[in-house]
Amino acid sequence: MLLALPLSLLVWLGLYPLWVDRRLRRVGVVPGTCRNVHVSEDRYSTSFEFVTADGSPAMYISPLSDGAWASPGERVAIVYDPANPWRRARSRNELDTRSEAWTILWQIAGVELCMLVMVWFVVL
Repeated sequence: MLLALPLSLLVWLGLYPLWVDRRLRRVGVVPGTCRNVHVSEDRYSTSFEFVTADGSPAMYISPLSDGAWASPGERVAIVYDPANPWRRARSRNELDTRSEAWTILWQIAGVELCMLVMVWFVVL
């Protein structure tokens, strides 16, 4: 049971965000506008508004990051999933930087490896 928890976290916090980013790189790009930048405990969340290819207005709020992805009023390229524009969208700047999911992926993989080594020593 203890070994399954880090594996589930590895998939949910590490592999899934990387898969979404890779999938978004293959879909279209639309122009968007930065609406606002929120700061919480020295972390930034940037909100964007854009119009999908079918003409529907949509908004995207980035997860907390080390820096703002744009300044209010700035025009940016938004990459989104046409099947679900509210859930899967990113600014081009976000996709072009190294994802924090890589750090999470390696940290959880390290914890999992340590746990496997401890189990191995206990079994011996």
